[in-house]
Amino acid sequence: MIRISDNRARSGPRRGTSIACAVFLVFAFGALHAAGASAIGEQCSGSKARGLGAFLQTRAQERWVSTDELGFNGSSSPLACSGSQGSGGTPQVSYVPLSSAAALRHWGAEDGGLHTAGLGFLANFIGTDIAPSGPVGEEGTMLSNMKAALGSDVVVVPVTQTAIAIAAHPPALPAHPVCIVPRITAAQLQKVFSGEVKNWRQLGAASDSTLGGDCDQAITRIVRDESAGTTYQFKHYLNSVNSSGLPCTGKSQRTWAQLQAPFGGESPPNIEWPRNADCQEGEGPVTTVAGPIAEGELGPLSFVAENPGTITYGSLPEAQQWAPKQIINVYNGVKFAGPENGEGGASCGAAKYARPVGWEGGVNLDWSQVYGSDPSIGEVAKNAYPICTLTYDVAATDRFSEKAATTVHDYLAFAVDKEGGQATVRQLGYHDLPGPIAKAASAAIGHINGEEEGGGEEEGEGEEGTGTLLCKAEPELTEGVLTCPKGEGFSGTVFGRVRPKTVATFESASGPEATVSCTEGFFAGEFNEDGTGISGGISGFHFGSEEPCTSTFPGEPSVNVGFENPPYYASKFVYTNPSAPQGFFKLAREDEAPPLLRIQRPIFGLLDCIYAPGGLSFQVTNDSPTEMLMSGKWKLLEDGAEGACPTVLGGSAHLSLTGSEELPFYIAGK
Repeated sequence: MIRISDNRARSGPRRGTSIACAVFLVFAFGALHAAGASAIGEQCSGSKARGLGAFLQTRAQERWVSTDELGFNGSSSPLACSGSQGSGGTPQVSYVPLSSAAALRHWGAEDGGLHTAGLGFLANFIGTDIAPSGPVGEEGTMLSNMKAALGSDVVVVPVTQTAIAIAAHPPALPAHPVCIVPRITAAQLQKVFSGEVKNWRQLGAASDSTLGGDCDQAITRIVRDESAGTTYQFKHYLNSVNSSGLPCTGKSQRTWAQLQAPFGGESPPNIEWPRNADCQEGEGPVTTVAGPIAEGELGPLSFVAENPGTITYGSLPEAQQWAPKQIINVYNGVKFAGPENGEGGASCGAAKYARPVGWEGGVNLDWSQVYGSDPSIGEVAKNAYPICTLTYDVAATDRFSEKAATTVHDYLAFAVDKEGGQATVRQLGYHDLPGPIAKAASAAIGHINGEEEGGGEEEGEGEEGTGTLLCKAEPELTEGVLTCPKGEGFSGTVFGRVRPKTVATFESASGPEATVSCTEGFFAGEFNEDGTGISGGISGFHFGSEEPCTSTFPGEPSVNVGFENPPYYASKFVYTNPSAPQGFFKLAREDEAPPLLRIQRPIFGLLDCIYAPGGLSFQVTNDSPTEMLMSGKWKLLEDGAEGACPTVLGGSAHLSLTGSEELPFYIAGK
């Protein structure tokens, strides 16, 4: 963040050019505001807008929606809305990370129907790493289905690009030195995930290739248990390495391309991998990290970071957070290259993307065949990383009200601007859009309009209410929705406890190094059958009150961690879809004050660190017992530890959810 500001201050001529370009864009987008039969208001005159979708975009969206000096509501960019641009308004934007497939389904890409049950609203835009396929005029395509569901044309807007990192944690065998595998070839990477290379010692870069040596252990592949955009893009790369039929994929061998499809009943091809212990003797297992820990890329990456003998893939921004020490180099046709560019961004500057035919038109464009992966990219740029991808936001041309559409239009214009949103995420694992792609993005944004006043849906509100039901018996799938068996609704106390054999961790993401580890944590709250809180809601949520947490603060004191400002009367459970995770939990106060996090020594009154949330999520997955994964980032508000508090804290906890007396508890929809 400081480096970006300093670079701008030192680069006088370039800064002047950038301002001139930005002013031009303001006039260009201003003209678009005034054009068209449908209504678009003055810049920054819109209402709040909501988005949901790809986990890959999470860090970028967190930055863009923020109110600090780099966000949409805090930036001095001419395309931002921080109070000094356009009408002077500061319309807020929010983004809920789910998955690319869940977002596409929400907008009808799978079956032509909107799916808002459990969310209580229809998102004003969606994020996806899987570009919706067309053509729009062909029945049953994703673009055709979305147009039918929304009653509107759509625009597909590339918003940034990043690398897909490979995270490998070689074995650490008893009485052996640690196995080291710092890099991998494209061919071996493909064979690892197809199950053909089964053992770490078979990898060319393994530090010991001998039988019985340091690296002699089966490779365990860790994959997403949801239909994910990152998986979709990674399988395309694997297909570019080997497009032949794969062993152990059924009687008729399927290719990686055939294992990409994000939809397809209860088990879409995108979640399937070559696997069959009987087919390939000695093959290491394919492990889908089940439960809330599988939420997004955090689950597989953090699992690999903690478990030797495992390998996975994930977007660079997430890998930098959850498995930075496990990221390895991949061969690019000339040399082994890493996914980072040395400045915190993605090494994707050489990636080539072919714009779809008719990109100037901007509406209902099929970007599904636009890929950035190239196993031989090193022949073009020797240091380039071979696995890169675009990620997209999709908006409607005339579905929502003028105010909501105006904000979506303004927000996306800011996000794709080189000196606006692109500049703010360069050091977060992303890379600027290539010039031609940014031009196509701007062309698409120009077609976002709203319904005339009185039409559309205001501020993303949906038609189906909360759509959430809590159950005391396992829900059943009915017409695509998990529902409670008759008479099995749940209301009462829900208990959350740190799962046995797991550890809640809070560690430095910026500033002084410190790690807190908690084997015990607890919350309790009263909830109605519709998932909303009863009376006091959650009165406390803490870690280490019974068995103090360990820490690496100076002197390694024991500490407690807890949410600082209860009660959380407005907390609720929200059902989203039948596949894991089935929903999320919202920790909230009635006055909308943020849930502050406190790290404190057990000695009464001795305060250490207080943090405000910068991004906090609780993903809920039905199981026995039901599980919840808390993941978040917090920014330091108050340092009572003489400068020892990290300025940014990352944390995660894996909890079990039950009713009173360990009774089952599940989340379902209407």
